[in-house]
Amino acid sequence: FSKLEDVGKPFTRCGLTNRYLQYIPGPPVRLYNKYTETVYPLPGGGIIKQWTGRKCSVPDCNFELCLYSCGQPPRTFPLCPNCFNSSDWALSSQSDDIQDPVDKEDENKERQLRRVAGRNLVLECPLPDHHPLVEEMTVSPDPDSEGVMIVDPHLGPKWRLVSTRAPTIVHLPKSIEKLTVLKRKDDVLGCHLMSIQFKADESPLENGEAKYTSCFPTDEVLQGMVRVFHGSDRLKASGRGGRGRGGRGRGGRGRGRGRGGGRYR
Repeated sequence: FSKLEDVGKPFTRCGLTNRYLQYIPGPPVRLYNKYTETVYPLPGGGIIKQWTGRKCSVPDCNFELCLYSCGQPPRTFPLCPNCFNSSDWALSSQSDDIQDPVDKEDENKERQLRRVAGRNLVLECPLPDHHPLVEEMTVSPDPDSEGVMIVDPHLGPKWRLVSTRAPTIVHLPKSIEKLTVLKRKDDVLGCHLMSIQFKADESPLENGEAKYTSCFPTDEVLQGMVRVFHGSDRLKASGRGGRGRGGRGRGGRGRGRGRGGGRYR
């Protein structure tokens, strides 16, 4: 049998040692630090890619980030290998009910054992909505689930919003040339505002201005231009023929059918 340090490829840097973690496709998929012999299980059921050297903004973490895509059509989310395996950022709601630090750590260890054993299917954002990486991209609550809508971390040129907890994608108009998520938030909803710049001569604004600030949940102009797509939680099956229908996600709608020109509320 091959040793862990002899398999895989350098993928992202560890925030503790600044050494490259080895990507082991598995199953189960995981990252491995051959200097500390630490294993970082990763979510299963999707596709994991590098994210151009960006690092986690959680204090004292500093791990290089990945991108995690799941569903059909794919929704992409930020993924920190360290936070994904931390009890402080556990996705399971059961951890929220555990108050004792020792019990919480025991629960986290059991979760990691299940992940190493390959029982780690994740078909939603792998980080909780209050994680800084998710929060800084949140521009709207998701009316179809208990999640939020974030700007797709791939950014342009095809701008879109994705739900963290349902297979919902909001395609923004192609006339948008640049979109920036601002630090400023809406006072009522608590979501970030967006600075939007339209292409020359394609602005829908009455005064013809190309740039404006948008609060998406209340922006009737922008909502009247979006196309909403309710897809499936699962990735497209491979190796088998036939036509399938999208599954019903948590709070989502099945059949993978989009609608255009309607308000997203």
